[in-house]
Amino acid sequence: MKLTFNYLLLFISSSIVISCNDDATIANNTQQCDSTNTTFNQLYNNLANASNNQDVITMDLESHTYTFEVLSNKTICKIGYQSLPTFNTTPYVIEIHDNTSNTPLYSGSHVFSSTSTSYIAINPIQVVTGHSYTIKRIQTNWNGNIENTIGRLVNGNITFPVIQGDLKVTGSSFYGTGGPSDDWGIPYIDIVFEN
Repeated sequence: MKLTFNYLLLFISSSIVISCNDDATIANNTQQCDSTNTTFNQLYNNLANASNNQDVITMDLESHTYTFEVLSNKTICKIGYQSLPTFNTTPYVIEIHDNTSNTPLYSGSHVFSSTSTSYIAINPIQVVTGHSYTIKRIQTNWNGNIENTIGRLVNGNITFPVIQGDLKVTGSSFYGTGGPSDDWGIPYIDIVFEN
């Protein structure tokens, strides 16, 4: 009887240890792609809070883009955006392009929340130092009302490049059915780097 009890005790304690390890692994995987307070979000908020700058929803052009570089090699694991209230069921196309090698890295059509920035997980994309990249938010399905192409951006007294941590935004462009309007502001298209 004592031997059976010892085996039972050993089995229970082993199960607890294994369970704790699984929880730690899940927690670590979640933390690897954390979309809270991203480097881009910090950069954007710093600009929005600077004098003479505005955090606005405007710019009625189909493509909202910015170019960026990284100061150390990174992996993009999520992209965040917020749709217009009337467009929360209409997909936006998100693209990432490596300008240095002239290579498309990502293209996907996604629906985003209209009440706050929501995030889509993507297959990890490696971005490296010495390369220039462009991220685009494209809305061509504007239902005959060009105002359906507006989006959130910060504009005002912005001098490029803008650097936050390992992220360097080098310029922006807004175009499609007009424009281009270059370096007028930075659209809120959040890129999430793995931790």
